[in-house]
Amino acid sequence: MKRIGFNAGGRVTAIVGLAAALSLGLAACGGGGTSDSQSSPTSGGSDGAADGQVTIEVWDYLGQGVSHTAMEDAVAAFEAANPDIKVHRTSFAYADLAKSIVQGGVGGSVPDVAIVDVVDTQNFASLGLLKDVSAETQGMESEFYEGPWSSTQVDGKTFGLPLNSNNLALYYDKAAFEEAGVSVPLNWDELRSTAKALTTSDRFGIAMSGAKNEQGTFQFLPFLWQTGGDLDTYATDGATALGFMHDLIDDGSMSSSVANFSQEDARTQFVNGQSAMMINGPWELQNLQESDVDFGVAPLPTGKVAATGLGGENVVVFDKATQPEAAVKFLTFLTGTDGAKIYCDGSGQLSSRVDLEGQLKLSADPNMKVFEDQLGVAHARAYGAKYNEISAAVQESLQKVLTGAQDPQTAAADAAKVIEPLLP
Repeated sequence: MKRIGFNAGGRVTAIVGLAAALSLGLAACGGGGTSDSQSSPTSGGSDGAADGQVTIEVWDYLGQGVSHTAMEDAVAAFEAANPDIKVHRTSFAYADLAKSIVQGGVGGSVPDVAIVDVVDTQNFASLGLLKDVSAETQGMESEFYEGPWSSTQVDGKTFGLPLNSNNLALYYDKAAFEEAGVSVPLNWDELRSTAKALTTSDRFGIAMSGAKNEQGTFQFLPFLWQTGGDLDTYATDGATALGFMHDLIDDGSMSSSVANFSQEDARTQFVNGQSAMMINGPWELQNLQESDVDFGVAPLPTGKVAATGLGGENVVVFDKATQPEAAVKFLTFLTGTDGAKIYCDGSGQLSSRVDLEGQLKLSADPNMKVFEDQLGVAHARAYGAKYNEISAAVQESLQKVLTGAQDPQTAAADAAKVIEPLLP
């Protein structure tokens, strides 16, 4: 698949069009509960600047809970190391940040830096909103896992750096496994047979999110990637992945109601004993630790290859930043070893940096270590400016198979006709 490019001449028209689309509402974050949210923007940090200081404006959606305090700690460390730079943060609700950035692009009012969902980075870059930081980040590719790094790339240029990452794994109920006499599945064949063995009159073998939104895409794409294919082979490899979904439902091991399940719904099914396994991310660990379920976490069972989906945040600098030099300093500090460790230790997130593997506070947790170990096979949803339309076609095909409206081959073929012209 070729790298993404864009025509700067169409920037204003594209931004206006996207702003209109975003005003109708945004799909849920693929990473589920990884992001804090609040109903209105809130500011953190200091507005004032002493003589000789500059202030950079930073937008994010990390305005609550441990994500907020961890970012404040990272900002304090940056300001201590760079006394000539002050950071002023404005935090939005998750669904409002992307909309505010696009609308700011129309009106010419954008921050210096933003911390954004990985799935939005290429879109913002394709709209001409982001600064090309290729020169400032030359030689850094090897510092990050391949999946997170790829989410910052457009047409061979770098438009940000990864901050933190998450992915999907298999949660399992240890008591249910012991009762059924089964082991943790390692591949698709074992996952299918294990789910079937765990299914009873009042419990399904497995639950996941298949909802018609970004969570559904996020949870389904790993099965596509595990075929060894990608969206450019959706007619064939998509049919294989959709066929596996169909098999789980046809076996009675997974409810067709997953077509309406969010990731939170999958957790509810698991906690309530209505599902013996679920696919979900590390954001559910704390919720489950507060439940009565004796659970374990394992890597996603593999198909032809191992793969999982990537969520998380990237740090980007804007092309119209008023303080571009200071903004780049903040970018490289926050995503560097010291800044990323402060933020990830404080927020309980996984780092996108290779050198922090096993070095975080969470690395001592064997369940979290499963997610950390999977970062090497985590794929970004890095498909350019038309990704929202691509994702909608994937969702439609998944819905048709989960509900029995179409067979996997037809659903994949129909989706491929929509997807292929939209790919970069």
